[in-house]
Amino acid sequence: MLAFSGGLDTSYGLAVLVDRGERVTTVTVNTGGFDAAELADIELRSRALGAVDHVVVDGRERLYEQFVSYILKANYLRNGVYPSCVGVERMLQAEEVTRVALERGADAIAHGSTGAGNDHVRFDAVTKAVAPGLEIVGLIRDEAHTREEERDFLRDVGHPVSELTAEYSFNVGILGTTIGGGETYGSWEYLPEQAWPTTKSIADAPDEPAELLIGFEHGLPTGYELVSGPGADVAGTAIGNPGYDTLAALNRIGAEHGVGRGIHTGQTIMGILGRLGFEAPGMLTLIAAHRELERLTLTHAQQNAKATLGTTFGDMLHEGRYYDPLLDDIRALLDSASVSVLGEVRVRLHKGNIIALGSRSRYSLLDAGRALGSTYGHGSTLWTGEEARAFAHIYATAGVLAKSRGDR
Repeated sequence: MLAFSGGLDTSYGLAVLVDRGERVTTVTVNTGGFDAAELADIELRSRALGAVDHVVVDGRERLYEQFVSYILKANYLRNGVYPSCVGVERMLQAEEVTRVALERGADAIAHGSTGAGNDHVRFDAVTKAVAPGLEIVGLIRDEAHTREEERDFLRDVGHPVSELTAEYSFNVGILGTTIGGGETYGSWEYLPEQAWPTTKSIADAPDEPAELLIGFEHGLPTGYELVSGPGADVAGTAIGNPGYDTLAALNRIGAEHGVGRGIHTGQTIMGILGRLGFEAPGMLTLIAAHRELERLTLTHAQQNAKATLGTTFGDMLHEGRYYDPLLDDIRALLDSASVSVLGEVRVRLHKGNIIALGSRSRYSLLDAGRALGSTYGHGSTLWTGEEARAFAHIYATAGVLAKSRGDR
């Protein structure tokens, strides 16, 4: 049973396994990166390369409910930059491929991950937890093939890939797109324009910004409205989940305005540094809006606790520790803290920028303070000037005592 995307690595893996006499069934788990035509092309490629069968699993709804929703509630960005576009998808893909393998009585599971990145650890960790008796074949990892060797082999057996695919690897899902290869092997060069598959450059983005109104309930998007400005054609394959469909639409609108490009450099699970490009216009827009609404509706202590535990949650998912019960504990906190995260946020997308213009909510702590007569910058009827002076006097005590020691 081979996890199959139709890209260079999995195409090479399928061709080699068939060449060695294996009976291979391919499984494509759609996490939002493929439309119907692309899924049909992947199946054609699978069968042309010699697979005995091909299975497509629609993982979009489950991915959103179990993974994307909590990444959003946690405002998670790996190292403050990257919304783990591929990381969380790999666990779902590995679990679904393993499920199909068990249902069909497969002897082994294969994947096309290299041994230098994170994906091979994620695939193996999930497979071993769900089906410890299944053999795991990591052909690219175990035999250390280069992309050039894979390209040449496929060309020689009559299944060539494009030169761009040979140089760069692309992983596309609802969370975003990642780009590896080429300039990402070093730390200095930026990816060229042709390496960004979905987002427009800032130079090509419209001069007129797009203004959006995004609704939230219990911390999750309930829909959006394009209030003004140009937007991308938002026609797409909907699944009837307002949060998922909003994310998919914002991916397309944000890409039109050059939003969501980034480069992430960080430590891999294996302990080395890795670098990749990513495009995540929808997720970055939603996180910016979600944070703005949380600032209005959550207490300072709630926001601090969420920031700490949300980072722990996201890092553990990114690093493949999917089955650790701590994740369930943190999910409970994220769910509880999200009860009052309800309202609307105005967002402007313009030339690569995401700007939260304002927010409103019936749970607004700002409105609650104003209702009690407290307005920041203009005094408050909740206390007198003398009471404020006394508070400031007492509040300064710790600093006064520390300073009085004369040690600094």
